Amino acid sequence: MAELIQVPSFSGYGGATLHLVIDYTEHERRQQAGLGKAIGHGFGGLDHLMAVPDGIPVPLTSLTKQQQAYYRKAPAGICTIHDGQLTRHVVRPCRVVLATVESPTACRGALNSASRFAPFCTRTVVIRRLPHRKHFNYLHEYDFYGIGVTYQRPDGGREPIVEPRPWVPMRHTPAAWYFAEQAYGTYLDTLHNRAIASVQPVTEPQEP
Repeated sequence: MAELIQVPSFSGYGGATLHLVIDYTEHERRQQAGLGKAIGHGFGGLDHLMAVPDGIPVPLTSLTKQQQAYYRKAPAGICTIHDGQLTRHVVRPCRVVLATVESPTACRGALNSASRFAPFCTRTVVIRRLPHRKHFNYLHEYDFYGIGVTYQRPDGGREPIVEPRPWVPMRHTPAAWYFAEQAYGTYLDTLHNRAIASVQPVTEPQEP
């Protein structure tokens, strides 16, 4: 079973915890190449990346002028160009399998927050109070939109109330890849912050 890594969501998709499965082969390759997120040109750059298969050389002249210009300027780790042949190396660095939103109750705001992740992954709202009768209609909406609801008990245990609908990717899109790259960037920031926290300051001995 793949390890799930939990990281905060990023700007524009705040207020959730993302559960990632890291492609450690791609992660190590990027670390060795000094490559972080592969989103230097936003959706446009990823659209160019998706124009060619990964790991299979293609004639550079078979690409558009815009694609050729992108690949010629791409940072190390993205691709290699040799004897007029382009080989793309970069692939999606992780899968976002779940987004969880913390909320006191199963309210409309939590529903809207979780809905933002609909194109990318499974969604669940974790609540700290059981729904009142007046909020039962919201539970029907959660179920309709495929968003799970889980009750966080005071003892720390969790009790599913509405099961989330499993997310099934229909196709690989630049937007989905961009989302994964942003999540991967948050993962890199988390690793960096942990490394800093693990370094203990050295205190010089005081003169007597």
